[in-house]
Amino acid sequence: MSKKMNLIFVLVAALLTVGMMLLPDASPNSEATGIPREKVRVVAVDNSMLDPLGIVYSGVQQCQAEILTGPHKGEIVPAANFLNSDLEKDKLYREGDRAVAMVHHRGEVLSITLVDLDRMPTMGWIFVGYMVLLVVFAGLSGVRALVSLLASAVMMWKVYIPLLLWGAPPIPSALLMVLVLTCIIDFSVAGFTKLAVSAIIGSLLGTLVTLLLSLLFSQMLRLDGTTLPFLVPLLSQTSLQLDIRSVYLAMTFIGASGALTDLGMDIAASCNEVQVHAPSISGRELRRAGISVGKTVIGTMTTTLVMAYSGNFLTMLMYYQGQGTPLIDIFSYRFVAAELMSVLVGAFGLLGVAPLTAWVCGWLFPRWKGGTHVLPEA
Repeated sequence: MSKKMNLIFVLVAALLTVGMMLLPDASPNSEATGIPREKVRVVAVDNSMLDPLGIVYSGVQQCQAEILTGPHKGEIVPAANFLNSDLEKDKLYREGDRAVAMVHHRGEVLSITLVDLDRMPTMGWIFVGYMVLLVVFAGLSGVRALVSLLASAVMMWKVYIPLLLWGAPPIPSALLMVLVLTCIIDFSVAGFTKLAVSAIIGSLLGTLVTLLLSLLFSQMLRLDGTTLPFLVPLLSQTSLQLDIRSVYLAMTFIGASGALTDLGMDIAASCNEVQVHAPSISGRELRRAGISVGKTVIGTMTTTLVMAYSGNFLTMLMYYQGQGTPLIDIFSYRFVAAELMSVLVGAFGLLGVAPLTAWVCGWLFPRWKGGTHVLPEA
């Protein structure tokens, strides 16, 4: 019965994910919404109108491109690639490149603006390769993990982000999303068991800890979210109606929620294994066992969190050290402090979720009725 219920839940989660994928994207006040985008192949390139400025360029790269999709498929039309001396955003095309382009109609004249290289096919094959290896290695558990992964990505893109763009409060919406995703992930992995329930409760308690610490630390450090990327165009897009500080705080505990869910499941699984081999163990002893495991795991989990954040900002750290900026000054910079706060909040959350999950297991496991695997009927 447990396996059957677990399979039914995974199927329901998969159907829910497919349903969310069918939801329309939120694009309020978008001028580009009505401009069709098609796949094209660059067949000729003219760089004569580009002005080199060091390692960057300004001007227009004139191209000829064959449209590969849509009503104008097969037509070869002029294509423009605008460069603005921005190393981060500019790109140069070569003959044979496949790209995504916006198609413009000016009377009977058809032209296109090149947006970026078409990386979707390659990304798709990479993802398919990962899915195949995951299923081959983990079997049914791999399928459950894939459903959880897709549900997380789709819910973020199709539900949470549209809610923010439509004016929903960022923090309550984020808490609801984390709650739903935590339930989907843990029930998919562990089934309808006390293991899953205790992991969910422990990780959500840890998430509440990260939220409270985010509110406290952001006030103490006077951080308001103004260091977020794409902030100025986003404020323009939403007519200055976006609560930037709340978005920043929501991002902070959303970023830590994955690690908290992972650690919560680790502690709950350890306690479950201990009780399987020692059915008569008391709640206090089980709690001590969970905390002991937490002490071992917390070091590597915290290091993983720190390395993940520092790896994303390696070039920034290289720049500051290269110009001889004192470390004490770097910590005071607002955008550096904003990232460090995210790391610290996540680290505190990990410190909280381990004993909290162990306490939940010590209280819940001895009181669980109806066996060690399936939730009792209401």
